[in-house]
Amino acid sequence: MRVIDGPQTGLFKAEAIDAFYATAFVRGQRGNRQGVALEAERHFTSEHAAGLASDVIQPGDLQMTGEGLPYVLMAECQTMGGYPRIGTVIPADLPVIAQAAPGTKLRFERIALAEADRLCRSEAGQIREAAARCRNLVRDPAEIPDLLSHTLVSGVTAGDELDRTD
Repeated sequence: MRVIDGPQTGLFKAEAIDAFYATAFVRGQRGNRQGVALEAERHFTSEHAAGLASDVIQPGDLQMTGEGLPYVLMAECQTMGGYPRIGTVIPADLPVIAQAAPGTKLRFERIALAEADRLCRSEAGQIREAAARCRNLVRDPAEIPDLLSHTLVSGVTAGDELDRTD
């Protein structure tokens, strides 16, 4: 997973940052639309975390929890947080983390902001790509053996029912 430096990357010592990118993490059991917990044998802490004020966070942020393990924030993460963030996973790689099954090994690669910008696809471009993959699903009624068992139109009556308004 590609990661750019975040506003708090500088709070971590260079050795901790290097070790973070050299570590193979495992997707933990805990995870939902708010975030995904990662596990590793090594823990990553910052001596500046104790007095850190809460500030704005976003999907992709790699928060280091109090126990020193990363938690990747996802689409429905909270808006404020106080754990130090070692970096931010780029949007193109977040779906891979979101869909990773517990136990999946994940590695992070540090990239420059210019590289992340180059990889970024516009929303209009993403919609064009999705539309190009769409296909009409047309079925020939003659090939549906149980067609009459389907409710094709609801609310149809024979017309001779009693008027219930009397």
